[in-house]
Amino acid sequence: MFYLRIFISLIYELIILTAIAFVISFVYLICVNDVDFYAKRTMHQFLIWVSWGSYFILSWRKLGQTTSMRAWKLKLVLKDRSYSCLAMRYIKISFFWIFFPINFLAIFYLKNKFLHDIKTDTFITDVQTSSLRK
Repeated sequence: MFYLRIFISLIYELIILTAIAFVISFVYLICVNDVDFYAKRTMHQFLIWVSWGSYFILSWRKLGQTTSMRAWKLKLVLKDRSYSCLAMRYIKISFFWIFFPINFLAIFYLKNKFLHDIKTDTFITDVQTSSLRK
């Protein structure tokens, strides 16, 4: 059940990220009109990636959870809440998203760790069972 909640949380996260991308795209396309197409597209993609990173980094730093993780009672356990550590985690997530099936299967074998959690020394825990133990 824990792994199913992680997967559903990822789907919920995609919905939130889509909404963020729509807002950033709306503002960007209104403000930028006179730039050539390639530069406009590259900058647009970069701004979306940075805004997603800001959402993740600020959520992890403040609560250790994003909105979807709170909804599905999951929490990211961090030893270091510095911006550099969280930014490195986001960059690794961006890279390992390419290998999503392998990364998602890794959580079964690495004790609640994705591939990007190995070097950053983080893992996802179940808030429900940890609150029941107390």
